Amino acid sequence: MTAVSHPHLLRGSRDAAGLPALAPSRAGALLAFSLGFLAFMPYPAIPAGRNSAVQLGNLLTLVMVLPTLAITWRRRPFQYFPVLLAPLVLSTLKVGVFGGDAVLSIKSLAVWAVSGLTIVATQLYAPRYGRQFMAGIAAATLVHSAVGLWQLYTFTHGELPLVELYVNPSFLGVQERAHVIATYIQRPFGLFPEPSAMSSSLAPWVLLWLAEMAGLVRFPGTPHPLHRALFVSAAAGGMLLIVLSRSGHAMITVAGAMLLFAMWLRTAPGTWRTYGTLLAVLGLLFPALLGLTVNALHERVGEVGGNDSWEDRASSLVFGAKLLMDGDLASITFGLGVGQSANMLWDLAGLDAVWSVLLTYLYETGLVGALTVGWVASNLFGVWRGTALKVLFMLFAVVWLVGITVTTSYQQLLPLWVAFGWLTVWPEVCHTRQSQAVPARWRGRSRGYSTGARPLAA
Repeated sequence: MTAVSHPHLLRGSRDAAGLPALAPSRAGALLAFSLGFLAFMPYPAIPAGRNSAVQLGNLLTLVMVLPTLAITWRRRPFQYFPVLLAPLVLSTLKVGVFGGDAVLSIKSLAVWAVSGLTIVATQLYAPRYGRQFMAGIAAATLVHSAVGLWQLYTFTHGELPLVELYVNPSFLGVQERAHVIATYIQRPFGLFPEPSAMSSSLAPWVLLWLAEMAGLVRFPGTPHPLHRALFVSAAAGGMLLIVLSRSGHAMITVAGAMLLFAMWLRTAPGTWRTYGTLLAVLGLLFPALLGLTVNALHERVGEVGGNDSWEDRASSLVFGAKLLMDGDLASITFGLGVGQSANMLWDLAGLDAVWSVLLTYLYETGLVGALTVGWVASNLFGVWRGTALKVLFMLFAVVWLVGITVTTSYQQLLPLWVAFGWLTVWPEVCHTRQSQAVPARWRGRSRGYSTGARPLAA
């Protein structure tokens, strides 16, 4: 595919791999900020049928990926998207050939495709505008934090604020459950469909902002004096919202924050400022945060029926596996069929769906999907080899993986795909002081792929 003229392409410029590169521009920075913000705003959305909708982040993604039509995909990470989509296409064809709700499969396939396309937009823009991208995510997180605190206050009056904004039939209806949420559940979740979706979306980025605060990582793009204040506020607000939501994701997020603090302390200079920070964090901040986390989770488990969602979640994973393993050869090979697992699970156990994005993908695509996930894992291992601060990569990846495996089942959540795209180009979006120690064959590359970004000057 030959490069053609486009406002976001450098005319005549080539990256380290000899490929056309994105040109730094105000328009590109604005698009990156906007995608970071809108991808984390699942409400409101444009309804598209009874059980699906088009989010504003989806519409922006479609615009932002247009430059990929004008550049070669060779040695770029964009291949992740079609490779992940291929088993879903085969699974849909399996439904058409061997029987099932073919219309539902086609609709579900479209949802996976439109949502997953955010991977490509992230891979294209984050290496050049990582700081602006993160600023957009941070701004959205502050909005969610503010709304979450507002929800916590109005719960005392049995009310849920901003109900009219929760328009997106892709998710469990917030408007229909507003009274139940405000009166009985009383767990803040910002402008997300539920606390689990919120924590899965925000937790990896909270840790990344904390790493930036500790000086462990820097993002590409032109720095702005407000960025640091924005990242600090977003980290604090996001962490507080996750803990107050009583999500099981809170414990792993707090543990990750403690590990990042230990990493900062290891290299911090022996000054009075360091000792003061150590005293404040270990003597006040972490005990308060840990106590709040343990107390919140204890209250949730101690409630009458408070842990039913965890039991249903675990049961859905087990019964989903049973459906796949008890199937015929076609089902084991190509999966239960895209969009078919929910109806099968309801007939088998009276459960709404498999409460996992990753396992839903595996159950509905079978052995072909498992091999694809193995290929992705192998490539992410290659990315891990190419990053200097491997612990931070692992923290981000593990928190994200927990979210898509056991915390949420909404593949329509664009933050999950943004995080995946970020991981695939990690060496180019997370720069560290040790970057120069990375072997040249890995620097700025992702398993042999290049996105055209250049490392920031030290």
